[in-house]
Amino acid sequence: MAGTTNRKRTRKRTEEETSLWGFLFDKNSQSKDITKTAFFSPAGEEEPTAQPRETIPLWQEIWQRFNFWSILATLVFLVFTTALICTLVSMWTPQDMRNIAGYADRGSARDLTALLRNANGQAISFTEAEINRYLRETCRIRQTGIFSIITHGEGVAVRIHDGYAELVIDRLIGANIHQTTSVNITFWQEVNMGKPELKARLTGTPVLFGNIPEGGSIGLMGIPERHVSMLAPALDTLLACYSEISAIIREYNYCPQFIKGEQGHDSIVRLIPYTSQHTN
Repeated sequence: MAGTTNRKRTRKRTEEETSLWGFLFDKNSQSKDITKTAFFSPAGEEEPTAQPRETIPLWQEIWQRFNFWSILATLVFLVFTTALICTLVSMWTPQDMRNIAGYADRGSARDLTALLRNANGQAISFTEAEINRYLRETCRIRQTGIFSIITHGEGVAVRIHDGYAELVIDRLIGANIHQTTSVNITFWQEVNMGKPELKARLTGTPVLFGNIPEGGSIGLMGIPERHVSMLAPALDTLLACYSEISAIIREYNYCPQFIKGEQGHDSIVRLIPYTSQHTN
């Protein structure tokens, strides 16, 4: 009896334990294989595949990744970089000085100092070619300062425009790199205490941004009048080389008038004394 009783108790306990697990797991969960997890799957059985992502054009995907501020910053950077590159290229592109009359030709130079001296205060004219040939024969520019190690002066020329002259200085950097610098010069006369005085201004008729007058250029890039003052020492040195011409101009109160030639005519500078201007 005892053995029978024990077997019944054991069977009863087993049923109770099974019923307890049955409360925790439903029939479906009990029938599952524990190997069917996220890390294990039976061989030959495929996992459910993800739904294919909807494809969108590349430009639209790039557009979604950018916002307004990133696009604005990119545009500002591109504009600044382009402007900087254009400025550097313009500064290091020299002027074509072959179109300046008398600079590159081999014509003979007239003695302009003697011609001006013999004029005895009368009006006199010189062509652009005569001036540049005379400068070629009598003027030797020399680079000074720290840049003289790799730079030396190549030549100087005058290009005549209507109402003003452009003094162009050509430098040679290294073996064959040309770099030009120019300054515009306008002359006029003012009467002070009954005496005429010759005035000069480092500007011409061209303007840059708005009403800012152009004082000259570095390469092909125009520079404002206020920034061309750095060339004033070079102009003073050039003027000192022709002290006799300067003395004659002051003695007879000459005022240079620049006239650009058109339709095959030569560009000229007319030196007119104050008395002739006052009489006319």
